[in-house]
Amino acid sequence: MTVLIKYPKHTKKSLQDFIKRKDQELTNLDWAKWGGWWDTDGSFSTNFNKWKASWQRESALSLRDRQPVELFSKTFETSLTLQKHKTITPEPYRYEYIENDLRGELRGEKAIWFTKNVYPFLIKQEKKDYAATLLGYRPESKDFTIWTNDEATHYLATVMEGDGCIRCASGKKTKHLTTIIRSSDVQYLADIKYLVEDKLGFMSYLSEGGTYKTRQGIKTKYGLSINCSLTGEAKINLGFFQSLVKDGVMTLDRKKQKVQEFLNYKAA
Repeated sequence: MTVLIKYPKHTKKSLQDFIKRKDQELTNLDWAKWGGWWDTDGSFSTNFNKWKASWQRESALSLRDRQPVELFSKTFETSLTLQKHKTITPEPYRYEYIENDLRGELRGEKAIWFTKNVYPFLIKQEKKDYAATLLGYRPESKDFTIWTNDEATHYLATVMEGDGCIRCASGKKTKHLTTIIRSSDVQYLADIKYLVEDKLGFMSYLSEGGTYKTRQGIKTKYGLSINCSLTGEAKINLGFFQSLVKDGVMTLDRKKQKVQEFLNYKAA
């Protein structure tokens, strides 16, 4: 493990000062953004350490892309580390290679504070269950009817960055932007579909994809598509994609650039 950015350990007082300061700095839009990352690539874990005779609580973000994890590290003042491990591609290739993961993690009282604040913006039931185990109770989720348009946009932006594929393609007379959020949790995608159509008023399509093998058995992959073009029905989604490239919404430049490429074509 290599430490890329290091923050000192908190004392009891410095942790109290940190939480007080961040409670004033961070808004619902920030927590909606991190809710999207945690529903896709974040984790909550709770383990009993028999040597310390206490429960160890941790909330972590681990990705190959540096930008979101570095942002998490700097926002929540926790060390950023690089971890290397062997992994194997799925059948039939079975190609073994070294994967580099960037990781930022919060532990103890800091993890509890983070989890309590991000919980209202979690949609995936599995992540809610892990978060409730970490906290020792189940907080209230934020009802979809009272999400704001901006909260839905910030949440969806990071979900698209975490589990989404974004492609920009050209036709004879126009340009198309295609995004697909993939998951084996069809209820999760259905909930996102309801949220974005209700709050943002655009079209999306939920479809069934192929199957794949896991240790838990055969699973089915589903996809939620959100498309945009300069003509036709999909043009109704244009305002949403324009909002994605505003400062502080998307956190991953390589995907943001694909959206910007489409918008630049329209501007030209």
